[in-house]
Amino acid sequence: MRRGILVTGATGNIGLYAAKWLQEKGRVVKAAVTRPERAKAIIGPGIEAVRFDFLNPETYRDALAGTDRILLIRPPALNKPEQLYPFIDAARSEGILHIVFVSLLGAERNPFPPHHRIEKYIRQSGIGYTFLRPSFFMQNLTGPHRMDIKEHSDILIPAGHAKVSFIDTRDIGEAAARILIEPERHNGRSYSLTGPEALTYSDAAHIFSEVLGRRITYSNPSLSKFRKAMLSRGLPKGYVNVMAVLYLTTRFGMASRVTTELEGLLGRPPVQLAQFAADYLEEWS
Repeated sequence: MRRGILVTGATGNIGLYAAKWLQEKGRVVKAAVTRPERAKAIIGPGIEAVRFDFLNPETYRDALAGTDRILLIRPPALNKPEQLYPFIDAARSEGILHIVFVSLLGAERNPFPPHHRIEKYIRQSGIGYTFLRPSFFMQNLTGPHRMDIKEHSDILIPAGHAKVSFIDTRDIGEAAARILIEPERHNGRSYSLTGPEALTYSDAAHIFSEVLGRRITYSNPSLSKFRKAMLSRGLPKGYVNVMAVLYLTTRFGMASRVTTELEGLLGRPPVQLAQFAADYLEEWS
């Protein structure tokens, strides 16, 4: 019986933590990555790195071989749901038993982001599944928004004055890993995952000001100004458009909900934003 677990996005904000947590628990883990040799330096020894590309079906079989569970993370650059469908079809054909898909908070009632249709396709595939629907990643502030904080002491995000239940991707990775160890307990379930509290970006700027020791502002740009700024940095148009849609839904309060479901999966309280800022202090220094 196959017992391996395939982790897509294994060098990213969620997949890396999930893969390492599973490895520490003695599980067989395969990392599906675009550049295996480069990935080995990130994921470390003990985890097999296999070349994989959602847009290249020829890479599917080797990635899926010897596994029966998948942590499925949509690459930000793939903004069309159908770009993931062939891989889901292949997973069914190869006998995969369970997929944990990292979706989006509120995806079940929001048809605009690609997560909504990907969830639907997985349900229709007949493969066992669990959907994780997290709120806004704290690590986005170390990713596409890092330079604004570092160089301009500003959070350039068009979210208005809405509250956001920020979540640490380290917590999401651990939650996904725990589910993958006991998928039968979570089959057909969907979890809305949030941090411990809902904060405005003005609140976040205040927290960052205290932790970083300098004044951080929240400029609250318009969607058009934000989009123009992101495109000027060379980010793919599709990626920027998805970001804009997500922040538009944030303005409507769709990321403000706070749940206890993450704490239930972890058996401990989620990481708070102040702790996250302290842990990643060097990113903005």
